[in-house]
Amino acid sequence: MFWNSSENKQSKIQINKCFTERYLVEQTSEIVMSSLVVKTVTEFRWDVRILKITDQGYHIEVLSLDNVLKESNNPNMRDLSAFNNAFKRMYNELNMLISKEGELLEVKNIKEIQRKWAQVKAEMEVIQTKHDNMKGIIALNDELFNSPENIKAAVKGNEFFEVFFNAYLGLNLPGGKNITKKSLFAQESVKWSYAITVENSLTDEKKAIVNIVGHPTQSFDKTWIKNAYGSFPITEIADRKPEVKDEAKYKVDYSSGKVLEGLITKEEIVHPELLKAKMVYRIMADNQEVENEPKASATTQNAPEETPKKINFSLLD
Repeated sequence: MFWNSSENKQSKIQINKCFTERYLVEQTSEIVMSSLVVKTVTEFRWDVRILKITDQGYHIEVLSLDNVLKESNNPNMRDLSAFNNAFKRMYNELNMLISKEGELLEVKNIKEIQRKWAQVKAEMEVIQTKHDNMKGIIALNDELFNSPENIKAAVKGNEFFEVFFNAYLGLNLPGGKNITKKSLFAQESVKWSYAITVENSLTDEKKAIVNIVGHPTQSFDKTWIKNAYGSFPITEIADRKPEVKDEAKYKVDYSSGKVLEGLITKEEIVHPELLKAKMVYRIMADNQEVENEPKASATTQNAPEETPKKINFSLLD
């Protein structure tokens, strides 16, 4: 991203050059629901390619290289992760047009996504003879993948957008942005107002730290609470308002236009012992060096896969 400011009074975060970069993303989650406590650590790899920059936005390609459940305190999560990865195969190659503000405009490879679904569907139809409950899953997803608009909506909900672009792209900073998102328990939506600032505190002036702090702008009234948590059979949470958190910090490179590191923290606490959720994403580029010249993405099309390194997050050092 490029810090575009002549007097250091206002800055705009924008992709300034085409680039290709590979990222290691670590997702840590903890969910508490009554006596059930589920903790997981998942690692996935992204190959992000900014192919073209226009006045309207960016032509981008995202390849999902790996998605591995590294740790879990619940052995059933491994089977669930394997099942979910079967569906994620449809989205492991995304070719998209993105607006200057990081919003999805068009999915350019919808036909390829539908082709992959046809393959997965055929595999599942063989399995469903042993598992009757899969019939509904196949029918539901068949409806989704037969509709280009439904596919676009599903891609828009991909965690890539929030982790990689977040709320700051295309804004004059310091500034803010209002966004409505699903709560972590996904039963209701939360209206957020994000305060976004840039600090140029590093000795290398080509890098900056972007801070994002979210504040809920709605009241959690009885109707909202009932819609959000009414399905949980926990009497102790009746009428309890949640404590929510949505914050992020990024290190970005002015010249190459890429995220170098990022930390995203999301939390929802209804009851500290009976109902809460926390999700943390850590993203790190393989190449941490500032690039002085733009690189043509086409030359990296067949680049060999590098062994990902364990994230040693430095933003908080």
